[in-house]
Amino acid sequence: MKYALAFAAALLVAPACATSIAPKPLEELVRESDHVVVATVVAVDMVDGRGRALNDPSARTGPGSANRMSFELKVESVLFTRAGSLPPRIRVPLWSMWHYQLGTMRDQVVGSRGIFLLKGAPPKGDRYEPVYPGDFQRPLEEREQIERLLRP
Repeated sequence: MKYALAFAAALLVAPACATSIAPKPLEELVRESDHVVVATVVAVDMVDGRGRALNDPSARTGPGSANRMSFELKVESVLFTRAGSLPPRIRVPLWSMWHYQLGTMRDQVVGSRGIFLLKGAPPKGDRYEPVYPGDFQRPLEEREQIERLLRP
């Protein structure tokens, strides 16, 4: 019985050890964004810890891995930017602590359209990143709500 209780307790604790972040309200995400764009994911790429491209569909990211994944976005329209203009394509690295598999991400994400909430821009350089590790890609159905939040 003692072992059964210990096993049950371990099952309850295991999800708490998974990588997670606290959700942020949409209003806060929009307020913290340097850029809000409608874009299509045209590529998903991964590099190892030395910056070498990885093409193995089973390559993964996550805690303890030096692999980094990124989206290449084709910007369709700019809803807001703190920069004068944005390039037509933007590379956005994903948070390396998420558990991603290259092949799965390519299959599920390439071709998807959405509203992307981003940080980073000139004069800081050309490095763009998610405004927050989670929820930086929003559905197109939220466009009106996001545009209302962008108004002064």
